[in-house]
Amino acid sequence: IEVERDDCKITEAIMSMEGVKSISRLKIEPEETLHSVEKESFNEKDLIILKRLSSKVAKAGQNKVWVYGKSCSACKAMALSDAVVISSRSVDRKRVHFRVLLQSRGSLRKLMRDLESRNLNPKIIEGPEEMKNEMSEREFSVLKMCYDLGYFENERDASLTEIAKIMGISTSSLSETLRRAMKKIVKDYLKSKQI
Repeated sequence: IEVERDDCKITEAIMSMEGVKSISRLKIEPEETLHSVEKESFNEKDLIILKRLSSKVAKAGQNKVWVYGKSCSACKAMALSDAVVISSRSVDRKRVHFRVLLQSRGSLRKLMRDLESRNLNPKIIEGPEEMKNEMSEREFSVLKMCYDLGYFENERDASLTEIAKIMGISTSSLSETLRRAMKKIVKDYLKSKQI
């Protein structure tokens, strides 16, 4: 599952350093997460920055450190869920990939709804094919709101900006969510027409 968040100070600091090879999470708890950082080399300045942002920094080899820090919104959500996190890695400053085990597809749906409600924009990037294309509740509500307010009419009754104001979200967030919903609908339609 890929999630997006912008509140991990540790990842933000690490990604601004040169020579970073990987950032993963070894232990995820609601209040604190243990990050494993691999880098070409750590200089004193890097360690000072990490120590300022964390509760503890420990060397775990020549080119690796463990950084204990406050859990971001994504780690907190995962820690509070029923998911067993097998691994995680930062893709960039905002995106994290979590490999998880869940009891059932119902558990996966529940986790996706929870992550969506926390505005983490979850996406299934690997897993059951039919789940990857399933529309989230948020995507459905955005699509329905746009339809109900006449966004899809030839002479639009409402613009994305107007709908975003009604929903209390940014226009860019509305546009992205609508685009994801429409992509899923088009994919399902094209799949159903294949002979």
